[in-house]
Amino acid sequence: MNPVPRPAAASLVALCRALGLGGAPEQVLAAVDRVYRRVDAEVRRRTQGLGLPCRPGCDACCHEAVFVAAPEFLFVSAYLVENTTGQQRKAVVEAMSAVAGRFEDELCLLEALPPGTERDEVATRVRFRCPLLSASGQCSVYPARELNARTFGSTVDEHRDAPFGCELTHERLRVLPSSASRGLLGAREARRWLRDEVPGAGDVHVYPWWFSRFGAYLLPERAAEDEGCR
Repeated sequence: MNPVPRPAAASLVALCRALGLGGAPEQVLAAVDRVYRRVDAEVRRRTQGLGLPCRPGCDACCHEAVFVAAPEFLFVSAYLVENTTGQQRKAVVEAMSAVAGRFEDELCLLEALPPGTERDEVATRVRFRCPLLSASGQCSVYPARELNARTFGSTVDEHRDAPFGCELTHERLRVLPSSASRGLLGAREARRWLRDEVPGAGDVHVYPWWFSRFGAYLLPERAAEDEGCR
């Protein structure tokens, strides 16, 4: 993907600043892209031949809350600006904002709780069909999908000593030698790579939280306003 499409550069700069990531989105996007490429390559290498069930077309992880850091949100936003129409982006923002309203109490709890088991349990209550899914069930931002989507179903949760994936992943790994699980990349290790390489990647929130607060930067009227200020 082209990190910063020229017609939308001003709106992405404004979003980047609003997210507290500075005024150079191209640098943030390039850093995120490097980490994603590293993670993707490592996942491919470590899962080769294991026959894990997670593959394109499966949307099991797209019906629940996913934690995303600010640089990841910027990365998805840049992809949306480059590859969708203003009306399509408006529909996504409105749908995400509606989800945020429906789960307002849970989102407030997620903001109050520190990372850990209790916060993860609250997150499991925030279940919805991701507005980034197309009508056919395909991820509309697949090339720019967040870190958790890249590691879910193909890594392990080091803290819990368990696969990071759905029950299908657990079932598949149960019939494989124990060395298969031990050889997988740690999902939290991949998250550390992102935090170490990309400033601002420490705090995470769920997609509806990000879109309800910063989605206006993706709307056609905001893009036109920002272009007029250049």
